[in-house]
Amino acid sequence: MKFLRTLSSFIILLLCFWTTAQELVIIDGSSKDPLEGVALYNESKSTATLTNSEGVADLSLFETGELIFVQYFGFKIRSFTLGALEYNERFEFRLLPEEQALDEVILSVARNASTRKQIAEKVTIIGPQEILTQRPATGADLVSLSPGVRVQKSQGGGGSPVLRGFEANRLLLVVDGVRLNNAIYRSGHLQNAITIHPNIIERVEVVFGSSSVGYGSDALGGVIHYYTRNPLINNAQKIKTQFSSDFSSVNTASVNSFSTEVSFEKWASLTSLSYSDFGDTRIGKNRRHGYEDWGLTPFYSLNNRNAFSPAPTVNENPLIQRNTGYHQIDLFQKFLIQLNDQNQLVFNLQYSNSSDISRYDKLVEEKNNTLRYAEWYYGPQKRFLFSPQLKIYPEKKFLNSGKITFAIQNLEESRINRFFNDLSRNYQTEKVNALSLNGDFEFQLKEKHSFSYGFEAVYNDISSFAFVHDLIVDQNNIIGYTPRLPIPTRYPSRGSSYSSSAVYLNWIWDINPSLTLNMGARLTLTNLEGEWKEFYNINALLSKVNLNSEALTETLALTFRPNKKIQLNAILSNGFRNPNIDDVGKIRESKGYLVVPNPSLFPEYAYNFELGLTKYLNKPKNYFSIRGFTTLISRHIGRTDYTIFADQTTPSMQTILYNNEEVITLANDNLGNRYLFGGSLDGNLTFSENLSLRGDLNFIEAAKSKQYGPLPSISPVFGNLLLTYKKEAWFASLRYQFSGPKDPEDYSEGGEDGLEETPLISESLGLYAGTPAWSELSFLTQYQCNEKIHFRIGLDNIFDVHYRSFASGVSAPGRNLKLGVHIQF
Repeated sequence: MKFLRTLSSFIILLLCFWTTAQELVIIDGSSKDPLEGVALYNESKSTATLTNSEGVADLSLFETGELIFVQYFGFKIRSFTLGALEYNERFEFRLLPEEQALDEVILSVARNASTRKQIAEKVTIIGPQEILTQRPATGADLVSLSPGVRVQKSQGGGGSPVLRGFEANRLLLVVDGVRLNNAIYRSGHLQNAITIHPNIIERVEVVFGSSSVGYGSDALGGVIHYYTRNPLINNAQKIKTQFSSDFSSVNTASVNSFSTEVSFEKWASLTSLSYSDFGDTRIGKNRRHGYEDWGLTPFYSLNNRNAFSPAPTVNENPLIQRNTGYHQIDLFQKFLIQLNDQNQLVFNLQYSNSSDISRYDKLVEEKNNTLRYAEWYYGPQKRFLFSPQLKIYPEKKFLNSGKITFAIQNLEESRINRFFNDLSRNYQTEKVNALSLNGDFEFQLKEKHSFSYGFEAVYNDISSFAFVHDLIVDQNNIIGYTPRLPIPTRYPSRGSSYSSSAVYLNWIWDINPSLTLNMGARLTLTNLEGEWKEFYNINALLSKVNLNSEALTETLALTFRPNKKIQLNAILSNGFRNPNIDDVGKIRESKGYLVVPNPSLFPEYAYNFELGLTKYLNKPKNYFSIRGFTTLISRHIGRTDYTIFADQTTPSMQTILYNNEEVITLANDNLGNRYLFGGSLDGNLTFSENLSLRGDLNFIEAAKSKQYGPLPSISPVFGNLLLTYKKEAWFASLRYQFSGPKDPEDYSEGGEDGLEETPLISESLGLYAGTPAWSELSFLTQYQCNEKIHFRIGLDNIFDVHYRSFASGVSAPGRNLKLGVHIQF
């Protein structure tokens, strides 16, 4: 039967292409939509082209009689032979979605293309169609579309993804093969994901679990890999322009993006400019949790970089979270140059710059029954990346294809704060210059053996500055500043550096049609150095730090497919994270606790075991999947009490004077072994050609340490349900999100989980309720007027529910009307 189906398909294709179409229109066989970016290439891959936005491919590049392959992610590969007679009209060619997702292409796990049936890791994909319809506002909101991902926020310009209880510098962010993590990525919460604008993203792959073989340090909980859009070379449409604009009522936000693509025979260019403006966010009014005052903002600060107000201001509408607004500009430029049949050169330039971003959670912090801070904001967050990449296709015995990626990154972030009733404004500024070089290559032996191998070299140079000056004020106007005075820097004041070098090898062996073995190993060497100036330091006994380490990480995975509808997965892997400058050398005060440097840190390791079952159903893209995992963290790095023996500013060994306040000193240290486990259930059901339902449920637990308490970033149970309907020009979706409660005794003792951000039960006893359970419902619809214009309207948080995600310092937006338009020229 299989032979007859193959033969009949081949005969049909021959009949369809008995005459040659100079132009071919490729469409989705299910939705009938044209497919952009479909690859057509001959057997030797010496000639290739891509379809344009209308799904049209020019066949004049190919020779008569050539076998042409048609390939697109998520669809079956098809082929046809180009006929001898010319056919002047366009011919419609349908690609069918994979009946089973086993053949879906995954790019990130092995750092080269592999199919889902060859990998055991859990990988979710956010594709271009979902990005277009859902229109996330930031790179963090984009990742939240993935099942199994939770996003924490401390301010309006926040967004820290969490995977399986790992966050910040225990997750690896990657864009186009370049690691974004640097030596000052902290262990608490990060907002760096917002520097990646969704408008430039073609695809996101989220890899769950330890992924250190392909990516090295920091990939303990997983990898979030952003793939940016590519221009099309030799496109029939030489110039293509897109404009999109989105509005949100809950914070009067406006997100506008403009991009232009230019295509020539041997090269192409894509330019994108985006501007985002977010106002203060209004929270939900419906308080199902029963805490009437939780999350309200009765008072706020009118102070900023250029304005002075001596006292807190009464908020006329406490439902509005004042000081949550900001704006940001993003620039993206990519050039593709076809050097010859076997080489392609890519130039990738990205730039992001924000306004000052206020720390809402700090600006509502109280002391002695009044607001503590008059100012607390991040200065403009700047990210610049320039990355040339050479893609090669020599098709040699041990080098079928590969890419060499060089990257230069310049990053700048700063923190500015000032107390009420104090004119002294503190500044801390950090600059990171990062260089990286990656080589990723692959080849096959006898069809059953696939190898990927490569190297990575990374160097970070960190400069840290800090000073204080007093404001000179005249009738509440800032008219000048006193001379600057040095204060302790956040990181080593004489400078610091971090470097690593690594090699890796990954082997995929298709033992038989039902069984695949995946083995990999990576060797990484790292070096960290830092030095303090004496008058900037708070510990007279500490002047230098120099740490060297090496790590060997491995992965052993097995996939078993007893039939075409079932896949069983088993993984045994380990990952590591080398201490970075933030772990070793940070000075940071929060709520009366001061984190101080500790040069005696060792790498932490994660040993992971995972089992999974995926069942594919009869209809295309229908499946359900269940996963279970356990992780042992060895030499876990966390905050604990730390004594500065050289300090005599206070009689207590546990405190020092900092900014004229007595604070308790903490430091990062290796706290022994920690254990966590969890599972997930997700699936997709297609009820008809137009209606489908996708859902996921995730839970995680961690064993408590008798000495150090609960592990941070352990989310309560959470999940999503997404009902979608699509018919001709209409698309509609209904999304239900929910989260369980988090009890106060399960919060970490180091402050990372933010217990004080939860409802206050007793101020005198300092008792908090923990995070209440919550759920919310959102609706979105899109109408496609024609092939070039899409209109969107949506309503988030339909029932205007007030809630705050676990560990977040800012409440979620209330009922939100969303309007949007996307136009192609």
